[in-house]
Amino acid sequence: MKKLLVIAAMVLGLFAVGCDDDFAPSTALSTSFFDAYPNAVDVEWEWKRGRKYRVAEFKLNGQECEAWYTKSDEWVLTEYHISFSDLPEAVQTAFTQGYGASTPVDDVYRVERSKGETLYTIESVVIVNGFDTDIFLTYTADGTLVREWVEEENYDYLYYWL
Repeated sequence: MKKLLVIAAMVLGLFAVGCDDDFAPSTALSTSFFDAYPNAVDVEWEWKRGRKYRVAEFKLNGQECEAWYTKSDEWVLTEYHISFSDLPEAVQTAFTQGYGASTPVDDVYRVERSKGETLYTIESVVIVNGFDTDIFLTYTADGTLVREWVEEENYDYLYYWL
Protein backbone atom coordinates (compact mmCIF):
# COMPACT_ATOMS: atom_id res chain seq x y z
CA MET A 1 0.00 0.00 0.00
CA LYS A 2 2.86 2.34 0.86
CA LYS A 3 4.44 1.75 -2.57
CA LEU A 4 1.13 2.55 -4.24
CA LEU A 5 0.87 5.87 -2.37
CA VAL A 6 4.45 6.80 -3.29
CA ILE A 7 3.85 5.98 -6.96
CA ALA A 8 0.57 7.95 -6.95
CA ALA A 9 2.32 10.96 -5.39
CA MET A 10 5.10 10.79 -8.01
CA VAL A 11 2.60 10.61 -10.88
CA LEU A 12 0.62 13.54 -9.50
CA GLY A 13 3.84 15.51 -9.05
CA LEU A 14 4.87 14.87 -12.65
CA PHE A 15 1.40 15.82 -13.85
CA ALA A 16 1.51 19.10 -11.91
CA VAL A 17 4.92 19.99 -13.33
CA GLY A 18 3.79 19.08 -16.85
CA CYS A 19 0.82 21.47 -16.61
CA ASP A 20 2.87 24.42 -15.38
CA ASP A 21 3.28 27.10 -18.05
CA ASP A 22 5.79 29.12 -16.02
CA PHE A 23 9.35 29.17 -17.33
CA ALA A 24 12.68 30.89 -16.86
CA PRO A 25 13.47 33.20 -19.79
CA SER A 26 16.70 33.01 -21.71
CA THR A 27 19.41 35.54 -20.85
CA ALA A 28 18.73 37.36 -24.13
CA LEU A 29 14.99 37.63 -23.44
CA SER A 30 15.53 38.69 -19.85
CA THR A 31 18.06 41.34 -20.92
CA SER A 32 15.72 42.64 -23.62
CA PHE A 33 12.86 42.80 -21.13
CA PHE A 34 14.81 44.64 -18.41
CA ASP A 35 16.28 47.03 -20.99
CA ALA A 36 12.71 48.00 -21.91
CA TYR A 37 11.35 47.92 -18.34
CA PRO A 38 14.27 48.60 -15.95
CA ASN A 39 11.94 49.37 -13.03
CA ALA A 40 9.80 46.23 -13.40
CA VAL A 41 9.20 44.25 -10.21
CA ASP A 42 7.48 40.98 -9.34
CA VAL A 43 8.22 39.58 -12.82
CA GLU A 44 6.74 36.19 -13.63
CA TRP A 45 7.13 34.49 -17.00
CA GLU A 46 4.66 32.10 -18.58
CA TRP A 47 3.64 30.67 -21.91
CA LYS A 48 0.32 31.75 -23.40
CA ARG A 49 -1.79 30.91 -26.41
CA GLY A 50 -0.66 27.31 -26.74
CA ARG A 51 2.97 28.17 -26.04
CA LYS A 52 3.05 30.55 -28.98
CA TYR A 53 3.88 33.60 -26.84
CA ARG A 54 6.16 34.21 -23.88
CA VAL A 55 4.55 36.64 -21.47
CA ALA A 56 6.10 38.58 -18.63
CA GLU A 57 3.57 39.59 -16.00
CA PHE A 58 5.01 42.36 -13.85
CA LYS A 59 4.40 45.57 -11.97
CA LEU A 60 5.71 48.90 -13.14
CA ASN A 61 5.20 51.97 -10.97
CA GLY A 62 2.40 50.15 -9.16
CA GLN A 63 0.61 49.18 -12.40
CA GLU A 64 -0.02 45.58 -13.41
CA CYS A 65 1.41 44.93 -16.86
CA GLU A 66 2.05 42.17 -19.37
CA ALA A 67 4.74 42.20 -22.05
CA TRP A 68 4.23 39.67 -24.86
CA TYR A 69 7.07 38.18 -26.91
CA THR A 70 7.24 35.64 -29.73
CA LYS A 71 9.16 32.38 -29.44
CA SER A 72 12.03 34.16 -31.19
CA ASP A 73 12.09 36.82 -28.43
CA GLU A 74 10.52 39.61 -30.51
CA TRP A 75 8.38 42.05 -28.55
CA VAL A 76 4.75 42.07 -29.74
CA LEU A 77 2.82 44.21 -27.27
CA THR A 78 2.58 45.47 -23.73
CA GLU A 79 -0.65 45.83 -21.80
CA TYR A 80 -0.85 48.32 -18.93
CA HIS A 81 -3.73 48.37 -16.45
CA ILE A 82 -4.61 52.03 -16.06
CA SER A 83 -7.40 54.08 -14.52
CA PHE A 84 -10.24 55.64 -16.50
CA SER A 85 -8.82 59.10 -15.75
CA ASP A 86 -5.55 58.08 -17.45
CA LEU A 87 -7.32 57.57 -20.77
CA PRO A 88 -6.93 60.23 -23.45
CA GLU A 89 -9.72 62.81 -23.16
CA ALA A 90 -11.10 61.79 -26.57
CA VAL A 91 -11.52 58.16 -25.39
CA GLN A 92 -13.23 59.22 -22.16
CA THR A 93 -15.60 61.43 -24.14
CA ALA A 94 -16.38 58.74 -26.73
CA PHE A 95 -17.16 56.19 -24.01
CA THR A 96 -19.33 58.60 -22.02
CA GLN A 97 -21.24 59.73 -25.11
CA GLY A 98 -21.70 56.18 -26.36
CA TYR A 99 -22.61 54.45 -23.10
CA GLY A 100 -23.45 57.16 -20.58
CA ALA A 101 -21.57 58.54 -17.62
CA SER A 102 -23.25 56.08 -15.25
CA THR A 103 -22.07 52.96 -17.11
CA PRO A 104 -19.80 51.02 -14.73
CA VAL A 105 -16.17 50.54 -15.74
CA ASP A 106 -14.46 47.37 -14.48
CA ASP A 107 -11.00 47.62 -16.02
CA VAL A 108 -9.10 49.89 -18.38
CA TYR A 109 -6.03 48.95 -20.43
CA ARG A 110 -3.52 50.73 -22.63
CA VAL A 111 -1.99 48.39 -25.22
CA GLU A 112 1.21 49.42 -26.98
CA ARG A 113 1.87 47.28 -30.05
CA SER A 114 4.95 46.71 -32.16
CA LYS A 115 2.77 46.78 -35.29
CA GLY A 116 0.24 49.52 -35.05
CA GLU A 117 -0.89 52.34 -32.88
CA THR A 118 -1.56 52.31 -29.16
CA LEU A 119 -5.05 51.17 -28.28
CA TYR A 120 -7.23 51.66 -25.22
CA THR A 121 -9.71 49.03 -24.01
CA ILE A 122 -12.48 49.62 -21.51
CA GLU A 123 -14.11 46.61 -19.87
CA SER A 124 -17.60 47.46 -18.74
CA VAL A 125 -20.85 45.77 -17.75
CA VAL A 126 -24.03 46.34 -19.73
CA ILE A 127 -27.42 44.66 -19.62
CA VAL A 128 -28.03 42.29 -22.55
CA ASN A 129 -31.35 40.42 -22.62
CA GLY A 130 -31.77 41.14 -18.92
CA PHE A 131 -28.35 39.83 -17.89
CA ASP A 132 -25.22 41.67 -16.77
CA THR A 133 -22.72 41.12 -19.58
CA ASP A 134 -19.05 42.03 -19.77
CA ILE A 135 -18.36 44.15 -22.82
CA PHE A 136 -14.99 45.22 -24.19
CA LEU A 137 -14.63 48.47 -26.13
CA THR A 138 -11.37 49.27 -27.90
CA TYR A 139 -10.57 52.81 -29.01
CA THR A 140 -7.74 54.62 -30.74
CA ALA A 141 -6.28 57.66 -28.97
CA ASP A 142 -8.55 59.99 -30.96
CA GLY A 143 -11.68 58.27 -29.57
CA THR A 144 -12.51 56.13 -32.60
CA LEU A 145 -14.20 52.88 -31.55
CA VAL A 146 -12.39 50.13 -33.47
CA ARG A 147 -13.82 47.03 -31.81
CA GLU A 148 -16.70 46.17 -29.53
CA TRP A 149 -17.54 42.70 -28.30
CA VAL A 150 -19.07 40.80 -25.42
CA GLU A 151 -17.08 38.40 -23.33
CA GLU A 152 -16.78 34.84 -24.51
CA GLU A 153 -15.73 32.10 -22.13
CA ASN A 154 -11.97 31.44 -22.16
CA TYR A 155 -11.29 34.36 -24.50
CA ASP A 156 -8.68 37.01 -23.93
CA TYR A 157 -9.26 40.21 -25.88
CA LEU A 158 -5.50 40.67 -26.46
CA TYR A 159 -5.37 37.74 -28.88
CA TYR A 160 -7.22 39.83 -31.43
CA TRP A 161 -4.38 42.38 -31.49
CA LEU A 162 -1.41 39.97 -31.71
